[in-house]
Amino acid sequence: MRTLLRHTGTGLYFQGPDKWIATLEGAYDFRFIDRARSFAKTWGLRDVELAFAFDDIGAVTTVPLERTAVRFAET
Repeated sequence: MRTLLRHTGTGLYFQGPDKWIATLEGAYDFRFIDRARSFAKTWGLRDVELAFAFDDIGAVTTVPLERTAVRFAET
């Protein structure tokens, strides 16, 4: 599974600084959700979502960043 950032308005995938591409090949793999979230927050990226690419089934699943907030229960 690859963890990518996808622009919701254009459908393009993040490849590098100021570089967005239409295909999964060459898109930057953040590998972890928290890395992708942190990057988007640090650089003020707007209108982006997480995209999970599953090579073995050729599918992509997307999730809005705001739906990925990690919440820990206090004990």
